Amino acid sequence: MFLWTNKIIRYSWITLLSLVLIAYIALVITSEDTYYPGTIINGVNYGFKSPGYVDNELYQNPADYNIEIIFRGETKTINGRDILLKNDFRPELDAIKLSQNPFLWPSTLSQEEHSLSDCISFDEASLERIFDKYDEFNTEFMVEPENPKIVVEDDVVVAQLGEQGNVIEDIDGLKEAIKEAIINRETTFDVEERGFYKRPDYELDDPKIVSTVNYCNEIAGLKITYKYGDYEIKLTPQQLFSTIKLDYNYSHSISKGRVEGLVESLSRLYDTYDSIRVFKTHNKTKVNITNSHYGWQMDTEIETDNLYNDIIHHTNVERTPAFTSEGFTYDEHGDDIGDTYAEVDLTNQHMYYYKNGKLILDTDVVTGCVNLRRGTPSGIYSVQYKQCPAILRGDDYETPVTYWMPFNGGIGFHDATWRGSFGGQIYIWSGSHGCVNMPYFAAQQLFSEIEPGTPVIVY
Repeated sequence: MFLWTNKIIRYSWITLLSLVLIAYIALVITSEDTYYPGTIINGVNYGFKSPGYVDNELYQNPADYNIEIIFRGETKTINGRDILLKNDFRPELDAIKLSQNPFLWPSTLSQEEHSLSDCISFDEASLERIFDKYDEFNTEFMVEPENPKIVVEDDVVVAQLGEQGNVIEDIDGLKEAIKEAIINRETTFDVEERGFYKRPDYELDDPKIVSTVNYCNEIAGLKITYKYGDYEIKLTPQQLFSTIKLDYNYSHSISKGRVEGLVESLSRLYDTYDSIRVFKTHNKTKVNITNSHYGWQMDTEIETDNLYNDIIHHTNVERTPAFTSEGFTYDEHGDDIGDTYAEVDLTNQHMYYYKNGKLILDTDVVTGCVNLRRGTPSGIYSVQYKQCPAILRGDDYETPVTYWMPFNGGIGFHDATWRGSFGGQIYIWSGSHGCVNMPYFAAQQLFSEIEPGTPVIVY
């Protein structure tokens, strides 16, 4: 019985060893063409799988790959098929297989992990042909970057980013960087973020820019107000800023030439002297007054010096500018006549005096003798002064009057007691030497009411 038992045990061991040997030999044979059991590649168990099988599993279609090249203003797309892109994992897969001895397959029962490098390849000639079509790589289309601009926005001086341009200084370096991005399977490549665009000499936060902006704000923030009569004209931050000369390196100074330009522009905008006016007469008829040696006229030479000194000393001022001529009044519409004035109607030989819009006086008059070519000149003037009494002198006369109110050199209003009548057609044959002759009491009333500087409109 004992011997029989021993035989059974011996045969069982022989059978077991035979089975193990058969299994071992079977796996040796299998491992000739496949990976060890438990072989992990890129995180996937590919035991008993051939390199060809794994290569097919890892294959990626080139048409599925795109990389966007983001330039300033435009984005280009490169497709994998256009550059003959391919993934070549087979050499590494074969190398893994060669490293596995089929007879030693039991050594990997505890799993063997491998990571493949991304073996990307593409046709560089095809990529270069694509690059050749990009205007971004053509120096003829490149625009230099601009330094920040100093401007006025909402009455505040600020630095604005200048045009950034599109100059690529290292074209070859950029191409190599794009190639590397393709090898790394990147899907976007921002040229600006990668730092390939040429930068301007100055950035917005450059201390020089900050200092210049602060200085410009000091000038633009000055409170300078001109007064044309009671009307105030406040210089704007933009106007004051325009007097600053900024060099390419942001050095700054007040330019007297620019101050002169500003003063002249103010004179053109606000002066009224010698301008043509449309005047509404007592009967609401509109007439053009062309001979207008009256109104406001800035002395631009003196005022240039004044304003230049105000600005360079950072002085806030409110004053009347230097004038060569001043009008009687001024409003937001540039009206320098207002509602207080004397009106002389040459055709109807009548004069009117309005004060604050109310008719105070109207009377017949006699003006300059037309037949003797001494007609009273039409135009707009102003009362120069008042004198009581006065003696009027000419080449062939010397006449005393009680009330004298000149408005155009030696021409003015005065009483004419030697006349028995006024108005009508007297002025044609028996008019004055150019003055406006008035009845005594009318001249007296006008003298008491009118002030020097009052506009006188003759038409």
